[in-house]
Order: sequence, then structure tokens, then C-alpha cells
Amino acid sequence: MFSTPVLGSKFLLQDAEDKPVKGSSFDTDIDGSDSGELVLIPPSIGMSTSLLNRDHYTEYYEGMPSGPDGEVLRRHGDEVEFVRSSAHLSSENKNSAIPYFRALGRSDDTMNIGGIKVGSVEIENVCNLVDNVLETAAIAVSGTKGGPSKLVIYVVLKNDVDPKEAGFNGESLKAAMQRSIKTKLNPLFGISSVVITDSLPRTASNKVMRRLLRDEYAARA
Repeated sequence: MFSTPVLGSKFLLQDAEDKPVKGSSFDTDIDGSDSGELVLIPPSIGMSTSLLNRDHYTEYYEGMPSGPDGEVLRRHGDEVEFVRSSAHLSSENKNSAIPYFRALGRSDDTMNIGGIKVGSVEIENVCNLVDNVLETAAIAVSGTKGGPSKLVIYVVLKNDVDPKEAGFNGESLKAAMQRSIKTKLNPLFGISSVVITDSLPRTASNKVMRRLLRDEYAARA
């Protein structure tokens, strides 16, 4: 989590239709949260102007819409949640809630499941609601003979849960998570398999490395 942007920077959160999400207006008088893709409004201190072995314009600007006031927008690549909460404040200070931002992961971690595009984070959020689940990572794996991508969920159980004692296995978790996805997200997203693991691979900045999970799962085949 982080509380403010870098000094001198401006940014917006955009939804799937490239429109600013409600949180971008920094309304602090309403509890709740909004998430979207983080986009930057140049110029800003520290922004790159070139890339090694990649085209800078293609990477950051190509295909980007204009901002609400015609600004040039720069792609960032993170999915961010804007959170407003006044639960800890007294009734007379409810309008003094300080908003904050929570990084959810890379927005390019999207999958095509059954012809429908969905972000890994969306699936993970509903799978994390299953009892005794600490965290999950959703990946799409292509079949060896082509065809539609398969949805695979890597699961880390809470520390005090012994899978054998709790009667957990891949199939029981798969059924529980499928119910959660069906009721809270989309009944068309079918889970192919669930893998219970001790931990998820992460970068130094604590982002889940789903690419490594895809490679690991492919090696199982």
C-alpha cells in the first residue's frame, strides 16, 4: 500500500472502457473502494524517455486514450485500488477520512477464459474468500494441442491449516472456489485444476510472478 503519488506526479485510474473511475476524483466523503488501471499524466520527475531494445512510444503511449481534459496519458501497467474508509472515525469526523491506494498487481495479467477476458486479480479476489485460503494466484494455461486456455488456481492455505487434517485436496478446493466464482463473478469461468502450494513466487516488490507459475504448471504436463 502507498499513501500518496511521488512529488510532482499526476495520475488517474481508468476502467476497462478507458474512463476515469470514481476514485480518481478523490471523493473522501463516501466510504468504499474503486479499482482501475493506473495511468500517468506527463511530465513527471523520473519518467524515462527511451528503452533498451524496445520502442519507448509503443511501450508506453501507443493506443492510449486522451485524459478527461485532453491530457496525454502514459501507460503504467499496474492495477490499483483507491480506498476510502471512515470506519475508525467518530461521527462528527466522518468527512475527514484519508484515502489510500493499494497495488493489486499487473493489469496485463489478463486471461481469455471461454472467450471472455478477465483479470487474474478479479478471479483471485473471489477465490480468496473461500474458508482457510490465505492467498491465490490465477493463471491461464494453453493446452498442449491448442484450443481454449485452461484456468488454473494456485492456492496457499492459512498457516494453521493442515490440508490432510482439514480434508482439503485439489478437488474439494476446486469445488469451493468454483462456487465462489459462479456466485460472485461469472458462472462461465470454469476452473480446470487447483494446485496447493506453500508459497507464491514474488518479485522484490512483492508482486506475484505468474509467469513462473505458468512455467511450473507446464512442466507438470
